[in-house]
Amino acid sequence: MRVDYAVERILDHFPRLSASDVVYRLRYSTFVNTSRRYLYFEVPKAACTQMKHLLRHLEGAPPIDLLADANTLETRRDLYVHARANVPLPSLADLDSSLQREVLESPDFLRITVVRSPYTRLVSAWRNKVLLCDGITGKNVYLQLRGRLPGIHEDLPIPFDEFVRYVERQCDLPNCDIHWVRQVDYNFFPAMNYSWVGEVERLEETVRRLEAHLGLSGVLAVDRRNESLPVGQALFTEELADAVYALYRSDFELLGYDRESWRRVAGPHSAGRAPEQGTFSEERLRDEIVERNLVILSLYEDRKRLQAQLRRVSRLHLIQVANTLAAWRSKLRWAVKFTQGCSPQDRSAESPGRIGPCDLERL
Repeated sequence: MRVDYAVERILDHFPRLSASDVVYRLRYSTFVNTSRRYLYFEVPKAACTQMKHLLRHLEGAPPIDLLADANTLETRRDLYVHARANVPLPSLADLDSSLQREVLESPDFLRITVVRSPYTRLVSAWRNKVLLCDGITGKNVYLQLRGRLPGIHEDLPIPFDEFVRYVERQCDLPNCDIHWVRQVDYNFFPAMNYSWVGEVERLEETVRRLEAHLGLSGVLAVDRRNESLPVGQALFTEELADAVYALYRSDFELLGYDRESWRRVAGPHSAGRAPEQGTFSEERLRDEIVERNLVILSLYEDRKRLQAQLRRVSRLHLIQVANTLAAWRSKLRWAVKFTQGCSPQDRSAESPGRIGPCDLERL
């Protein structure tokens, strides 16, 4: 089986993967503009929402289509940016081998990825996806750890330390859920030959680097509306930090994050004292509720529209079946009418080459 240049290059570094696995990830997670000479490879839970909105702004994309991909299940309209069609740029896998080589090797091509501290990234995944039981990701973790989903008005949280132990014992980190997969595995580091590895903690530097490459000045801004809600207490202890470091050691070492940075995440509460519960403004709370209500309303409207289409199609099929049966019934009655009482004498009296009533008996 022939594989393209980019796939072959990645498989040299990641032989455990299949070519189809590589192509699938490249199609979803890479965005290439060959004329403006840049590539972006997303990392989930590392400012990928902000970066995709930035690319949409650069490319003059049309309004976000909530129905662009039936597999994209989100709770905010702006998060439907993760439907691949809503960022109108080809992926690396869409290019031919010669162009892939140029993208990955040319010195004038800006190859960007954005990464994040493994500590804060894991906290963000827990807060957004697990603690709030969000989407398929949250549902799967609840079913595995609790055996069921929370009941109506039931408080059934999964604490952060329990989630870390779940990742430790039940996840194959190079191939697990994309929200807590190891970053250097997900973005095929170093096979992609990145010319710029940005950090969420200094995202403005990445924006300025992209501006400089494109010959722009101060026109790009980072949208931070998708920052995690400050709910839940992600309390780090030294033991828990050691577990996270062991799980994500390659991220720490290859991406240059400090093993002891968990102390800054936990602040003065690293000895086991609970930090104060996070707070957020009434405006933020209202925005979250409005977004979810509008998405839910949109889904109900889509269901109503699809139900109407289904009823219309069902009626059309029934009408077609009824018309077909009526036509066959008419033909049969006509045939019976002309064949009733057809005797041998009638048959012998029919002229050769002429269709008579008795001929219909043989149809």
